[in-house]
Amino acid sequence: MPRYRSILLILSCHLLMSCNTNNNLLTTILDRYIEATDLPPLCEQDEQRLKEQFAILEAIPASSQTGHAASLDFLNQLDDFYIELGNSYSAMQLLSNVHPNSTLRSAASDCQKKLSKLNTDVSLSSAIYRQLNTITLETDDKNALRYQKKLLRSYVRSGVSQPAEARKIIRQLQNEIAELGQLFSKNIRDDVRHITIQSTDDLKGLPQDYIDKLDRNEQGQWLITTDYPSVFPFLRYAHSDQYRHAIYLQFLNRGYPANKTVLQDIITKRHQLATTLGYKSYAAYATETAMIENPENAAEFINKVNLLATPRAERDYAQLLDQLQQTQANALSVGNWQKSFLEQQVKKQHYQFDSKAIRQYFPYQQVKNGVFDLVGELFELKIVDWQTPVWDSSVTAHQLQTQEGESLGYFYLDMHPREGKYKHAAHFGIQTGVANKQLPISALICNFPGADQSVNEAGLANDLGLMEHSQVETFLHEFGHLLHSLIGGHQPWSGLSGIATERDFVEAPSQLLEQWVWDYDSLQRFAINANGKAIPKSLVAKMVAARDFGVGTHIRNQMFYAALSLNYYSIEPESLDLKQILIKLQNQYSPFDYMEDTHFFANFGHLFGYSARYYTYMWSEVIAADLFSEFEQQGLMNKTLAKRYRDQVLTPGGSQDAAKLVENFLGRPFNYQAFNEQLNAE
Repeated sequence: MPRYRSILLILSCHLLMSCNTNNNLLTTILDRYIEATDLPPLCEQDEQRLKEQFAILEAIPASSQTGHAASLDFLNQLDDFYIELGNSYSAMQLLSNVHPNSTLRSAASDCQKKLSKLNTDVSLSSAIYRQLNTITLETDDKNALRYQKKLLRSYVRSGVSQPAEARKIIRQLQNEIAELGQLFSKNIRDDVRHITIQSTDDLKGLPQDYIDKLDRNEQGQWLITTDYPSVFPFLRYAHSDQYRHAIYLQFLNRGYPANKTVLQDIITKRHQLATTLGYKSYAAYATETAMIENPENAAEFINKVNLLATPRAERDYAQLLDQLQQTQANALSVGNWQKSFLEQQVKKQHYQFDSKAIRQYFPYQQVKNGVFDLVGELFELKIVDWQTPVWDSSVTAHQLQTQEGESLGYFYLDMHPREGKYKHAAHFGIQTGVANKQLPISALICNFPGADQSVNEAGLANDLGLMEHSQVETFLHEFGHLLHSLIGGHQPWSGLSGIATERDFVEAPSQLLEQWVWDYDSLQRFAINANGKAIPKSLVAKMVAARDFGVGTHIRNQMFYAALSLNYYSIEPESLDLKQILIKLQNQYSPFDYMEDTHFFANFGHLFGYSARYYTYMWSEVIAADLFSEFEQQGLMNKTLAKRYRDQVLTPGGSQDAAKLVENFLGRPFNYQAFNEQLNAE
């Protein structure tokens, strides 16, 4: 075996008996023995190795793939290649987003671009496409047949059957789009803005532990930044309307003006790609393989949900405006920078719930341990430490096991902000699990308050990394993706394994898992303050009572985001004015007016990753509500039900259509009833 088999080989070598981990590149990188300047030649070596494997695959005569055994052998060789290419690409994607060394991040990003170009070349390989069309598989091998069909469709959608000149254009467009996407994300990631505050009066309302952790400049002024742990508590709790407006203005302008041109180019090139492939728009191309099937259905869904939410949103907005008028008598509307603060005030006044009071029960370390215990008990799993190199001292590594000790996969938690790191919260797939080949590996990349690892006399976490309840919800949401990836990562083919379902289903398992943070029996297991006291049942009851306030305005705001992503990719790029379309759609869907001199499109990262499919979040919400209705009826800690959900929804990965997975679990197709009941709950 070559010394440098893959950038990510260290991870697969931990899992495959044939691998020797002592001479592996990623171990060395993570141990910081490799300088950033050493990465490009190693990337070149890996790229060359993959190109050689690709050439071997292309050289196999299509006529030699007749018969089930020969066909299966070719499919296995092709899948092995995809596994190695995916491993290398995912490792570079991870390092470019999280590594503390900016030069290494840049080198990883450059390597990622090269691997992306190779992937484009593979997707346009006429030789491999012909071979896939030629192979004959036995009809009872349903997984292999499904994988073959999925690959053939992806090759057609990539443009492999187009004329040579069109394929040349497609190849160039795909490469340019990939590079632009990386630049779009980098511009958001690197653009950390701030405001300064001099007077303690302007910090009124903020939790003391938050104030204690604020950085100061040389003049002694407090710095409020656009990083999540800084900006969101400030928007929620700061009494100063002036400074909330100031920081939200900065928040909505991240990535601007650079990303205006970048996004316009992304949309233009994606439109060119789609029309070259024979589609009316990129939205048509992006939705074709989704559950929703086409942009018209997506638009109908957005309008339907918007209509369902409007009565609730109007009541929510009226309460927010009434609350604002208690301090600003002449106010006629509620601003985006005011909504979070006013929601807290309404909940405090009308529901006797103060979200600041609940923070003391959510120190990060307690939450982490609590999520592990909750998931472990519910799904009958074990989470143990994984001794492996990490890219930053704050990162922890773990192994997911069955109760019998069988390994289901591995994962990292990179949960606290630092300079140059990915700014949002996301699940990063590092290695797709494939039965008898490699176990799945994932990472959660989040930006929660930092944690002090010391403990007090009671043996409890001594840290001041107190989380918002909404952040605990985010933790569980992202952990839902991780479970889906690891539990579903044992199918026989990489293209059917892990989170390989339709793109507009992938949020449903995560949104389902969020529900447990609203359950007292679940929370009291780990919601414990520094004095060792569990969260009071009365406080959770108030939180639950206040939960549904603002749900209407939230849904309509989400429909604005969904309509924005769908419209940007449906309109002819020549007539697309990013700002004017944003203002028009915000007026149409969102209860909150556009803020002057802001450019949200420049930092709406999902405009690249989800493209036209941001509706996915609410589509999945409808499905998740239906799935959760079973747990509401049978018990949130019902292990028999949880096992059925795990076996019928998570374990199959992408081996069946998402609608079928849901129908298997529910015993019927999903519907809007549970979602509508949640929306109209009082």
